Amino acid sequence: MPAKQVHPKVFQIAAPFENNGLVNCYLIDAPRRALIDTGTASVPQGSLIPALAELGWQVSDLRVIINTHIHIDHAGGNAEMLELSGGAIHIHRADAEYTDRELYLEKYCRENLRLIGDADQIPQSEAFQLQLLGREWGVDRILDDGDVVDLGGDIRLQVVHTPGHTPGSASFYWESEGWLFTGDAINGRGGRAPGFPLYFDAQEYITTLNRVRDMPVNTLAQAHRYRWSAPTQEAIRTGAEVRQTLDDSIAVWRVIDTAVRDELRADSDIAFPDLVQRVIRRAAPDLGNDPDAETIPPGSVATIAAHARAAGHVL
Repeated sequence: MPAKQVHPKVFQIAAPFENNGLVNCYLIDAPRRALIDTGTASVPQGSLIPALAELGWQVSDLRVIINTHIHIDHAGGNAEMLELSGGAIHIHRADAEYTDRELYLEKYCRENLRLIGDADQIPQSEAFQLQLLGREWGVDRILDDGDVVDLGGDIRLQVVHTPGHTPGSASFYWESEGWLFTGDAINGRGGRAPGFPLYFDAQEYITTLNRVRDMPVNTLAQAHRYRWSAPTQEAIRTGAEVRQTLDDSIAVWRVIDTAVRDELRADSDIAFPDLVQRVIRRAAPDLGNDPDAETIPPGSVATIAAHARAAGHVL
């Protein structure tokens, strides 16, 4: 898809990927041109390089490659973009360790399948994950909260550690413009129906939501078109939409947390797959999902597990 100019210095690239996915990557036109997120391994050739060509940019113009987090649809294109551009990969410290494929697969593939009783699907899932992750790559700059990625001119991106979705989820704050690039740090009501917010640490996620809500943000640039209480589903939210997105995300967190704790109080020995089904059904109206649907919403297993752990339940 062509790059869409969303600010005099920022271009949004809506990049399709496998299984009907779509991730929004962002180009920043600065003395040190930057790319925020690289999609899956297929996204550079499918979307990023054509978008650069359309803008009249050379791939070698990119000096900085920023990952909001480690997931396959945000860092899978790193190796190719690094090789073609010669730029430098930037990622938060807490996600850098998951560049190790074994650690990545254990946390983001095997663990959830075991919890839900689908361990037999691990080999197939691993193969798919590795395909989307692409070739291995190294990290050029490890980021910590409060660091600044200076792109030159007046464009300085402050690193805001916004964990929950992943341990090293980071947002990038262009303070002078009030822009915050959040990747998947803020999930609203989840992706397309029947979606579910996805995070691996419930307490870190709510802390992130409260932290961002207290920041003076005029524009929220997200990676996906997360659902919320408004009828539109644009990835970029401005003005009052920013607060509404955060309020909706917090409200959904509370719904899920209440449902998990209520079910565990009612039956402390409940099998985890049964807990998932009950919480999905209870939370469905608030998420805009069908409570009678037979499918398990994407993201629900990890998120419900995160709330169960926060409630002191041993999985």
